[in-house]
Amino acid sequence: MGRALSESPPLFREKRKASYMQQKEVPEVLRSKGINPEVVEALSDFKREPGWLKEKRLHAWRAFERMPMPTLRDEAWRYTDISDVSIEDFAPYTPSPDVTSEEDLPEAVQTLIREGEENSALLVQHNSETAFSRVDEELARRGVVFTDLHTALEEHEDLVREYLFGLVPEDYDKFAALSAAAFSGGSFLYVPRGVDVEVPIQSYRWLDVVGSIMPRTLVVVEEGASVTYIDEYASADDEDPAFSNGAVELYVGEGANLRYVSLQNWERNVLHFNTIRSFTEKDATINSLVVSLGSQLSRTNVEAGLTASGSDSEMLGLYFADTEQVLDHHTLQDHIAPNAHSDLLYKGALRDESLAIFSGLIRVEPGAQKTDAYQTNRNLILGTNDAFAVSLPRLEIQADDVRCSHGSTTGQVDEVELFYLMSRGIPRREAEKLVVYGFFGEVTSRIPLRGLKEKLDRAIEGKIGLGFEERAA
Repeated sequence: MGRALSESPPLFREKRKASYMQQKEVPEVLRSKGINPEVVEALSDFKREPGWLKEKRLHAWRAFERMPMPTLRDEAWRYTDISDVSIEDFAPYTPSPDVTSEEDLPEAVQTLIREGEENSALLVQHNSETAFSRVDEELARRGVVFTDLHTALEEHEDLVREYLFGLVPEDYDKFAALSAAAFSGGSFLYVPRGVDVEVPIQSYRWLDVVGSIMPRTLVVVEEGASVTYIDEYASADDEDPAFSNGAVELYVGEGANLRYVSLQNWERNVLHFNTIRSFTEKDATINSLVVSLGSQLSRTNVEAGLTASGSDSEMLGLYFADTEQVLDHHTLQDHIAPNAHSDLLYKGALRDESLAIFSGLIRVEPGAQKTDAYQTNRNLILGTNDAFAVSLPRLEIQADDVRCSHGSTTGQVDEVELFYLMSRGIPRREAEKLVVYGFFGEVTSRIPLRGLKEKLDRAIEGKIGLGFEERAA
């Protein structure tokens, strides 16, 4: 899968100077609302990109213009109304403040870091650009590269060009085309052949302005290597709408192992769109976890391509919707090669007038014999409100020697269980919390990251607590 870097990257310093993007004066065309071809060209020029990347951006913009905006008449969007979404409402670029150390980051970001998983490398994207990065010197000595995408373009252009847009191409869909045309910031992780990164690597996307953020994540894990990568999204509370539109490309080489976590916890003013696609080679393993807790509306595509014999994909999902949130997940387990395995488990809780959509497909291509694939979606409705869950698990099998299963369940909290707990002296609020923890336990028990599990427990508790305070009022 590709080639190794010819030389080790320079050591990263914990304190880094502001990037040249931060030091340059931002053109006025990038500060005004709306995106057009002039904006796309100005963004590419501002970032001093090579010609091939500018052409990619413009090709993506043309694809965006050709594609109609999805409507409720489109099968893939029939439950998610985005008729009010307009890119004209958002500025394409917002610079990040100058930061030279972790202590200079916003207090909210420092809190996220303190409460998160221990990490061996950290990258913080503040609004449209990377504000801070840190990589343990030992990782750098072993050839691990973790930096923002444009620094990677400067230092390892051939490697980035080989993989960028390979899994989420410019014309994948309407929102992917927009992301490819106007992306800014982003992260690049390269793990050389045979390197085992024992402590997770982490990035934070922090938004505290009314505007847009369009990050890309590019991860390349070479043969026999192993790493855990955590992508976290969070923002400051604001009443005016903001827009997040990202793409994630995950390449896992022969015999390699990648654990990828996406933790989306935007405030309620954010509209979130993201596409996550992975490519696994022979005997490679990818474990993905997609957590959706925040935003007003969230649409996430998660696709695993099992392209070689022995490849393995575990796809976990956890979501909790309340008030009038819409959380929409579309998944694909694409079995292209024989003798591959995939296992998907997505679980969600809902209350109030929220809406959750799960649409999953196991696709077995011709010749992919001995496929072993499972898909499960379960939803738990809290209270007697108007929450609504849509679950659409599907199979598309074009081989005759496979083992595949799929299923879904949706139901309310069992009042008998609550009564039993309350009869033991447990208040209803605590009883319901225990039931929800137990429901999500099937997912969280598969997460070998203590800090992440503790953060999820706090977030779930906050969701449940908010619901009881509202009902009490």
